[in-house]
Amino acid sequence: MTVSVRTTTPATYGWSAEGKSAAEIAEDIRQTRYRLDADVRDLGAKLAPKRLVPFAALAGGLAALALLIRKIRGRRR
Repeated sequence: MTVSVRTTTPATYGWSAEGKSAAEIAEDIRQTRYRLDADVRDLGAKLAPKRLVPFAALAGGLAALALLIRKIRGRRR
């Protein structure tokens, strides 16, 4: 009878705090938060300009109204 043994090896990708001091880890976290905040702000500026929000809301309202009208008309038939 043969018994197979599976061993798992830790992943060697991504961020590692091995060998870093608490101050270095805190600085890495601060830099990551700053970078992520900047990325989210850039995406927000590109994807949702304030002048387009009312038009998107209007289009969504019209789509919902069209679906409601279709549903009501379907019940009558």
